[in-house]
Amino acid sequence: MTAEQYDVVIIGGGAAGFFGAISIAEGCKGKRVVILEKSSKLLAKVKVSGGGRCNVTHHAFTPAALASHYPRGHRQLKKIFHQFHVQHTVDWFLARGVHLKTEEDGRMFPTTNDSQTIIDCFLGEARRLNIQIKTQCEVEAMAKRAEGFHIHTSQGNFTCTCVLVAIGGHPNRSAYHWLCDLGLSIAP
Repeated sequence: MTAEQYDVVIIGGGAAGFFGAISIAEGCKGKRVVILEKSSKLLAKVKVSGGGRCNVTHHAFTPAALASHYPRGHRQLKKIFHQFHVQHTVDWFLARGVHLKTEEDGRMFPTTNDSQTIIDCFLGEARRLNIQIKTQCEVEAMAKRAEGFHIHTSQGNFTCTCVLVAIGGHPNRSAYHWLCDLGLSIAP
């Protein structure tokens, strides 16, 4: 069976997958990028986040203040938040026409109070950057080869030089079998 060829395959059609795909497509012009989502719904958690309003971030503009909102992993996140923090998030959405507002408790939402605003932003950017999207496309196996990766899915095969895994958490360790088969370890 012939494999579809891409430069980058993003596994996971949630907010992290879309943001990663958009960042890669913007930073590496001309690269072929595809998002593989195992379900039929893209950005499903974005849709319900914040009661359907999408809690985008928190009004905590220093890395330490933002990390304090994450009791598990705050040390690791503090380092990451030095590279991309709340002001970057606010600016990123503003550059795409999405205005955010801060509520009394510090949570930040789109001014529309509608998570669809964030979903439309991500989908619009994906279209603008010609990012391909495959839904109902579950990864079943992945192998590292000299030229990159070969990915077998429920919809066929894909090859690429780089993979970004953005599948979120899953309570069942067997959901990650294809990552374990690559020799990666999964921490509960």
